[in-house]
This record gives sequence, C-alpha cells and structure tokens, in this order.
Amino acid sequence: MSDPPPTELISLSDEEQGVILRVLRAESFSGGRQDDTLHAEISVSSDFVNGRVALSLHSHDLDSWAEVLDSVESGRAASWLESGRSPRIAITPAAISESACTEVSVYDVTASQIHVTVPVAAPPDWIGRHRALLAAVRSCLPLAQDSP
Repeated sequence: MSDPPPTELISLSDEEQGVILRVLRAESFSGGRQDDTLHAEISVSSDFVNGRVALSLHSHDLDSWAEVLDSVESGRAASWLESGRSPRIAITPAAISESACTEVSVYDVTASQIHVTVPVAAPPDWIGRHRALLAAVRSCLPLAQDSP
C-alpha cells in the first residue's frame, strides 16, 4: 500500500510569505499494527528567508495542536511542541502582535538553533480552517494513542 499524498496540518500564508507544516507519511516505530508516528516538515517561505525542517508527530502532539488553536482563538499567544525533541512553533494572534498580523515563529531547537518569525495576513476564518485540517489529518492518518 502506498503512502497517502502529503497533507497540510498548518497552512498560514499570504501573498508574500508563510509557514506550512506538511505531514508526509505515517509509520509504526513501536512495531505495532497501527501507525504511531507522523513524519512531517515545516517550510518557511518569504522573500527574505526560506527553509525547511523535519519533525515527527505523535497523537499527543495533535491533541496539543487543538489546544493551541483554542488558545489563539481566545486571543492568547501559544506555543506548540515544547518538549525540545523537535522544532517548536509559536503563534501570536494579530490583535496582540507587534505587526498587527498573525505571527508564526518557528524555532529549530534541535539542530541549527535558528528561529524566524513570519507575520502573515491570515484570513479571519483561519482557525476554523485549521481545525478542519487537523480533522483531515486524523482521519487520513489515524495514530495509535500514546501510552500514559
């Protein structure tokens, strides 16, 4: 069976720049019958900087992404993937950002130690769209639940 095509979990872009997280494939590292890891990449693009960084996601990461969306929707800045085992993403809502745009920061804490913040003129419905992207990833690439 072939892997499904890449699926976007995050797609915050405007005409000039953006940040996209694509889920590339699922895999079972535990040796079980159900996949427990998603291989993904974050890409940052702008006239100023372009880059990619690989990462792995687990079911608890998808759960915490849903919590980040809730926080940002309520007007608070939020950070995702804080464990230090992968790149980290922080989102600052337009209402409280210095640029008056939704700001997406990507921190490559595991390799280059470089971080970049991209201001994006996100549409008003971007959080709802991202909830739909999350649901699509969970549907297309279901993961075994993490052990407590």
